[in-house]
Amino acid sequence: MDVLVDSYIALSQDADQVAKPETDKARLASLAEFQTSIVLHAMRFPNIKRISYSTCSVHEEENEAVVARVLAAQSEFALAPRDQVIPSWPRRGLESSGLTEEQAACVVRTLPEDGTNGFFVAGFVRQTPADLNRIREELRALANTDKSAMLPPKDDAEAEAAPDMDAPYRGNKRKAAGGAKPVKKEKKHDKKPKPASAVVPSTKSKGKKRPKRKESVADS
Repeated sequence: MDVLVDSYIALSQDADQVAKPETDKARLASLAEFQTSIVLHAMRFPNIKRISYSTCSVHEEENEAVVARVLAAQSEFALAPRDQVIPSWPRRGLESSGLTEEQAACVVRTLPEDGTNGFFVAGFVRQTPADLNRIREELRALANTDKSAMLPPKDDAEAEAAPDMDAPYRGNKRKAAGGAKPVKKEKKHDKKPKPASAVVPSTKSKGKKRPKRKESVADS
């Protein structure tokens, strides 16, 4: 993602102010500090790869000095090379504001004699992804860490109260090692019921008495 930071709030915004050699130093310093904070804020976004900083000013405090302060305040962004910032434009930056000769050649400035009111352009390019090295170091440290050491320690009372999860498997381990065989419990209903065809009905009547025959008058 590319971002354009166009600092329109500049002290020399019209031809009359450009022509005046006298400037409000306090306001110029305040603007330069604000412009520096804008660029540094834009650099905090991890997806930003390139930032273009431009002003409508001819003052070094808002141009080269801001670039030098931004470069000194962080290490992830560097100046874009000259061939990426209007390489055909002959007028480049000034070395008197903390920039080296090579760095000054990477920025562009114009003056009223160039047929403009004056402006400045600089490009910043991200060197490495944000926090990439820190994330790699954390992953390496995590891979080399003993996982058992990451668990919280148990006190004696908690260790005694903890259930023995291996108890159900100890019988099988003894059997495999040639120890005593576990006693097999008898299952209920092991006897199979006889089929209905095998049951022979009894012909004797159980518990039933025949009624006594009543004597009639004819029998007597």
